[in-house]
Amino acid sequence: MKYFARVVALNPYVEEEIILSLGEYEICCFINEPHLIKIGQCYLVELTLIFFNDIEIKVSNHPIMSLTQVENTFSYQLTGMLFDNKLIVANLVFEDNLFYHYSYFENQYITVTVDRINAEFIEPINYDLF
Repeated sequence: MKYFARVVALNPYVEEEIILSLGEYEICCFINEPHLIKIGQCYLVELTLIFFNDIEIKVSNHPIMSLTQVENTFSYQLTGMLFDNKLIVANLVFEDNLFYHYSYFENQYITVTVDRINAEFIEPINYDLF
């Protein structure tokens, strides 16, 4: 999905690491072209979930949507509603073809751990629009 995001920080030691503000969440993402990004600037970005190993989805015992970073890594634990093969976490909607394999969890709160969230920058946003 595509979102408007503001760049909060760039890691000076890991150039692929960026912190984005997406409304109520600030998330640590992986990017491929850090030299094109400016702190404080708003961009249209596309977020993609990345799984290095097998995906593990389980029904959540706590039906509360959350996006929690795993220690100081790119990994996140996501809890949200699986609906129409999309994971809805508050104001974020994540699409991934792997969710089709778990359609039996449709309309239930699930928890999934992703290895990282990639952010692809589509275009800068003019401040005059806000």
